[in-house]
Amino acid sequence: MRRTVIGVLLSVLLLSVQQAAAFQPTRSAEESVSAGVQAVLSVVRKYSGDESSQARQQYLDEVSDVLEPVIGYAVIARRVMGDAYNDATREQKIRFLETFKRSMVNTYAGGIYAFGAYEVRVLPSQDDKKDTLRNTRVYLEVVSPEGQTYPLVQSVYYSQSSDDWKMQNAIFNGINLGVTFRTQFEQIYDEADNDLDKAITEWARITEEAYNSTNFRNQ
Repeated sequence: MRRTVIGVLLSVLLLSVQQAAAFQPTRSAEESVSAGVQAVLSVVRKYSGDESSQARQQYLDEVSDVLEPVIGYAVIARRVMGDAYNDATREQKIRFLETFKRSMVNTYAGGIYAFGAYEVRVLPSQDDKKDTLRNTRVYLEVVSPEGQTYPLVQSVYYSQSSDDWKMQNAIFNGINLGVTFRTQFEQIYDEADNDLDKAITEWARITEEAYNSTNFRNQ
């Protein structure tokens, strides 16, 4: 009996060690974030100055392709929904996730275009703990052609399924993206009298309208 218990304990210990080893990232959070930022900026520079509607759609599609593996959409969408997530049906959760992904791509694509001529630098970590799997903060600075600097902090988590880091929040020049999205959703949800279907439809309309009205081609 004693040997059996010891055998079980050793098996659990061995399994724990194996799991810990399996969760070792192949690259650091800083390397992952830097690569993602540079990939997006590369798309921005590729379409700089092209004002055609075809180029606009291609630009949006390519930004979406670049962001897909580097952003934890499901994690962010759940936080944005807040308490409404607990009452939502599976279909509503899926619908909001897809709508949120499109809205985030639209927001990101329209906003990032102005930074095509900017430089983004990774700064030394300001935290005692680095590369924690649930939440690691990567510190960057965005530098304008005139030399002005703007702080950017990306919070990322390690995804075992993709073996890479995914963004779950960002704070740019003091503006918290997660808080901004959640506040916006709460307002829309409240104005829709807690009708989630109406709130999702309105969210899609507002973000699509904002993207279409953005003159992001003019640098």
